[in-house]
Amino acid sequence: MTDQQQCQNCGQRHNCQEIYRQMSNSKAPKILSKVIQAFVVPLVIFILVLAVSEKLLAEKLQSEAGKTFTALAVSVSAVLLYLVILKLWRRKN
Repeated sequence: MTDQQQCQNCGQRHNCQEIYRQMSNSKAPKILSKVIQAFVVPLVIFILVLAVSEKLLAEKLQSEAGKTFTALAVSVSAVLLYLVILKLWRRKN
């Protein structure tokens, strides 16, 4: 059964169409960019900085635990710095 057939047999089909029309004309602010800035970008920063730190520290430190801990600390610091900058930027705008 297709969507069209379901809609034709439904007693609420006019209400559904009206609801979808109202949703498409919504004046609510778009949040996609904020979601990307708050969740996706910090994850990407963390992963990239962790990978780069591991590679750079491989030559400097001999201890595996030391490399991992240092790379983790640098990655978390980079994400926290990004979040502070983002918060300050949002206050201005």
